[in-house]
Amino acid sequence: MSGFYEYSAGKLIFTTDLVLSSVAVLHKALSKFDLTAIEQVDLSAVKKLDSAGIALLLELKPASQPLTLVGSPSHLLTLLELYNLETQFEFSAVDC
Repeated sequence: MSGFYEYSAGKLIFTTDLVLSSVAVLHKALSKFDLTAIEQVDLSAVKKLDSAGIALLLELKPASQPLTLVGSPSHLLTLLELYNLETQFEFSAVDC
């Protein structure tokens, strides 16, 4: 499944949709990394994201600070607001 993400220097780039059918495999593949080092997640290539994807993003988030999301799908903020989770993430339209 490593063809569906790239990880380097605190930045995780997903190149597949974050939906139930892919999240379990992604989670297992990502478990080999120090997830506490992730500062930014690039979602530019993600077209579909459901509650399983949100759960994965929450697991990647450092406990004491928001996780920066780059290029998130347009419906992500709506989903986060429905779950009252919008304050758990920071949004960036361009790569930092």
